[in-house]
Amino acid sequence: FTGKSIKFGNYSCLTKSVVDKMTKESSSWSSFSGSLTKLTKERISVPSIRGPRYFGPTKMSFFSLLKHSFAIIAVFKTTVLIRSIIFLAVYFFLIFQNISPITLIPLILIILMNIAVFATSFRENINELNNCLENIKNIENLKPSF
Repeated sequence: FTGKSIKFGNYSCLTKSVVDKMTKESSSWSSFSGSLTKLTKERISVPSIRGPRYFGPTKMSFFSLLKHSFAIIAVFKTTVLIRSIIFLAVYFFLIFQNISPITLIPLILIILMNIAVFATSFRENINELNNCLENIKNIENLKPSF
């Protein structure tokens, strides 16, 4: 629904101009990868093999992963809404003669997805992004000790 391939995470090498754009983008607070995809047209990907986890099981629950996915999609909420409307119109036109409870399931799921995406988009907050350093009590604890 976004029309974008987002296959990267937080480990990125960015130019100064991209970093400047990212600091002005409210969705950066909610989704780094979604915001970076929205702001940069050309990205160079470095292939890597994803290794096993170093320690313990993941701490993200299925609900947290879902919320994370909706945060990424929410960066493109206008595109998602337009594509959803087109999908719903075409789908409804195709099933109009044979409407049944089962044929309504995709319609309901698309509507629920859009509600979740728009609800998640409220996390985008430029003030939280600008004030994020105030949440750090002691920057000395963040520096590696050699």
